[in-house]
Amino acid sequence: MEFDRYQEYRYLLAITALAFAYSLAQALRHALRMRRGVDPVPAASGRLLDFASDQVVAYLLMSALSAATPITNRMRSAVINRFTDTTAAAISMAFFAFVALALSAMVSGYKLSKQTYM
Repeated sequence: MEFDRYQEYRYLLAITALAFAYSLAQALRHALRMRRGVDPVPAASGRLLDFASDQVVAYLLMSALSAATPITNRMRSAVINRFTDTTAAAISMAFFAFVALALSAMVSGYKLSKQTYM
């Protein structure tokens, strides 16, 4: 029962770890493409994968933010300490990660729309 108290924060931590792993995998994929000149994922399916994955991870980040924000606001109304400051900072950093992934989704959506199928 004590461990169920802060489920929102565990969810936020899990989703941000997932977003980090996804971003790291994308960075490694693009570094490999620049180094070898060949994308490990075929171009047509790679654009669709980029777009869908960016959308899913951005949505998960936003849902984690919206889950953790109310409990943090309630805690900060009662007491402001290092824990509440840290959780507020984590929420704001996750929001910046969401903005970056949303912009990435827009770029990959543009690339997907400009793709030729012939």
